[in-house]
Amino acid sequence: MDIELLGVLFYKDSSEDGQQAGGAPLELETIGKLARLFEENDYDRVLILQNSFAADPLPIASYVAAITKRLAFMVAHRPGFIAPTMAARLFATLDHLSQGRAGVHIITAANDVETQCDGDFLTKDERYRRSREYVEVLRLIWGATDPVTFEGDFYKFNRALSELRPYNGSIPIYWGGASPLALEFGGQSADVHAMSGLQPLAQMRTFADSIKASAAKAGRPIKLQASVKMIIGDTEEAAWKKAQDVLDNVQATAERQEALRKSGKTASVPGMRIDDALTTSKGGSGVNRLTLLADGSDVVDKRLWTGAMKASQTFATPMIPPVLVGTPEQVVDAIGDYYDLGITGFLMTGFDALRDIPLFGAEINPLLRKMARSRPLVAA
Repeated sequence: MDIELLGVLFYKDSSEDGQQAGGAPLELETIGKLARLFEENDYDRVLILQNSFAADPLPIASYVAAITKRLAFMVAHRPGFIAPTMAARLFATLDHLSQGRAGVHIITAANDVETQCDGDFLTKDERYRRSREYVEVLRLIWGATDPVTFEGDFYKFNRALSELRPYNGSIPIYWGGASPLALEFGGQSADVHAMSGLQPLAQMRTFADSIKASAAKAGRPIKLQASVKMIIGDTEEAAWKKAQDVLDNVQATAERQEALRKSGKTASVPGMRIDDALTTSKGGSGVNRLTLLADGSDVVDKRLWTGAMKASQTFATPMIPPVLVGTPEQVVDAIGDYYDLGITGFLMTGFDALRDIPLFGAEINPLLRKMARSRPLVAA
């Protein structure tokens, strides 16, 4: 058995179809409720997001560590704002406070304009080069028993040392991105390459093979993870009825955002930036592929639905990826095709977290665990 089931720990009660927008930017009660739901419903790890305008994920991870016992974290972290020597101590501290549950998701960011909100004026390629060096420093500090001196292209320090090392000797490094540089440096640096939303199997196979080849060239192992958005129902008909409801909501949200843009409003509201120039996904290679996919069929492969993605193209927030629609058995069967590509981590979301976490925990997670136990894994 080799599978990791993940979710996204949002900061507030929200839905990606836009029907629960607004409200407070951080809801402590909701964070606690989500964390407990993830732990109770057999999730291994949660992603805690980071961008230039939302609450910071590290304090949230510390809070969640204190109220859970088993749930692990994939804390999104943007290099460039905290010295890597200090970040190594921060994550080692979180790892000890959580007794070995920390994980770092290196976020290089796709949008040059959005990163400038925090004073980062490097290009995307420069940021990827910095991220690679940043991870090199993290691993150096975590493994050092004596003071170390370092001089690279972005960081220089003398006699650095952390008294606190990772709880179990290491902290997993997650990495994202689809550009050639992201694939090359991810293979050199990461333990897990986290791919964004599902795409047709043929495209995902090419992507997965590129990541594995990059890691093999660097002489190191790597695991693959993919984000999976799902809509499930007791029957296939019921699932498609839910999909139509989501589509209606997405179209209504797109119309509201378009009206806001036309009115000249560019400020953020909780969970989104209304200004197109500041959306966190703008400039990403993955989004370019989604845009091309949007010109094709509404359903590809077995049940990968592109309808919500097409309707969300006018959003200022990230485009909704393709969605698996069907009964639990049908959706898990489709996920199995991606597992056969060597993808062993699945970050699962729906459109209403408080409802979907227990639903997936009851209907999807047991089937995925069973599948992984009975299915031979393709070597990464």
